Amino acid sequence: MGKAVHRAIGEQAIYESTDTYEPVDCLIIVEHDALLQPEGADYEITEVGITVDALFSDVGAPKIGSTFETGSALYTVKRIEGNDRIFVKVVVTEDEH
Repeated sequence: MGKAVHRAIGEQAIYESTDTYEPVDCLIIVEHDALLQPEGADYEITEVGITVDALFSDVGAPKIGSTFETGSALYTVKRIEGNDRIFVKVVVTEDEH
C-alpha cells in the first residue's frame, strides 16, 4: 500500500506518544481480526488481534503504551509489529468510547 492510498482511506486520529506531551494528528488504518503470530512464538500458529497502520513521517517509532484516538475508540499500543520507516504497524487493544 502506498502513501497516497493510506492518505485516501486512512481514518483521522490523534497519536499520543509515551515520551512526548504533544499530541499529533495522523491518519490510521485499523484492521480488526488481523492474523498475528503470538509474541515469542517461533512456530506457525496465529491468533486474532487488532492492528493499526500509520505513516512513519507522522508518528515516528511508536512505543508500547502510546495511543491512537479516533472519534469512536482509543487504541493502546501493545506490540510493534513492523517499521520500515515508511509505515509502522502496531498491535493494539481497543477501548470504545
